[in-house]
Amino acid sequence: MTENQVYNSHFLLVQESHPDFPDGWVQTGGDKATMWEWVGEPDGPRAIKIIHPSGPRAGVSLGNDVKIPAGEGQRWEVRVVLQTEPAEVPCYIRVYLGAVSQNLFTLRPNAEPEEYIRVFSTPAGVTGLRIEVGILGQGIILVHDIQAWRLYPKRELRLDEKGQIYVCHVDSIGKIQSPVPVKIINPIPMPVDVRSSIKTEFRDLTPCHDGVKIYGSNGNPIISTSDGLVQIMTAGKKYIQSYETVIGSDVLAAIMPKDVSEVSVYSYAVHNIGMQGVMVQLQISPDGAIWTEDDLEHEILPGSLEVFTSNHFLRYVRLIYRSQSPNPLQVWFQGQC
Repeated sequence: MTENQVYNSHFLLVQESHPDFPDGWVQTGGDKATMWEWVGEPDGPRAIKIIHPSGPRAGVSLGNDVKIPAGEGQRWEVRVVLQTEPAEVPCYIRVYLGAVSQNLFTLRPNAEPEEYIRVFSTPAGVTGLRIEVGILGQGIILVHDIQAWRLYPKRELRLDEKGQIYVCHVDSIGKIQSPVPVKIINPIPMPVDVRSSIKTEFRDLTPCHDGVKIYGSNGNPIISTSDGLVQIMTAGKKYIQSYETVIGSDVLAAIMPKDVSEVSVYSYAVHNIGMQGVMVQLQISPDGAIWTEDDLEHEILPGSLEVFTSNHFLRYVRLIYRSQSPNPLQVWFQGQC
């Protein structure tokens, strides 16, 4: 097993510009009544205490500058040590898989510190991970430790700028500096390429007597019609979907961005299952960091379902939302590749 990949996982290092909070970690979610405290002695052990009397989820997350390097097709294990006051308050572990997707694990910690372990795999397109741990209900959570371990592959692989396994291509083969003795146990025939000039005469080719057969890369011939047209079968489209429930509040919030660079058509569907109207707006971004509005802000009334489709193309899309008080929303993302 590899080493723990989470920076400052025990919360012992301090930020120079923010001395009352551990280095590499940021506050996320919550509202005006939520409080984050860095408790414990400077030489340890230390923990992050979140006092959350009301409102949406509140937690701590790795900063973008210390995200965990990862690649596609890997298996990871997340370990957290949590406790809540009172016991059994709903909490969560959220793993952000870059701009591709996310994994959400819910749990109910006890009043005493307890370790929780979750295992997940990384999909295609992943170049890094961010971990967020927090509380969903009213109460107090103490986060003692957050670690992540790469289970497979055990050895760290070198990744290129696209997050794929780096392959060093051979451009040339050098000469052998000294003879190398080779003992052949079972000699086998070696193919010989013989080239020789051949003189011959060809008659004129006619469509009635002659033709050309074309083969594909799989070795099968390409099918054509009687009048010479190629028969083509179109591949089926791939359908993708994600779903999440969010809580709107007077603090402007955003859902997880989506990378739509390889999606031909996509839309968001937002269902207001609360008791008051919620303002929702679609945003687009070229890099997942700088965002701009794609359309005007729309109010979704209680019980209504609204559809959001981008008017312009950029690689990333997301929804932002707000309401006067906590109000739940159901959000679907559906697309075809």
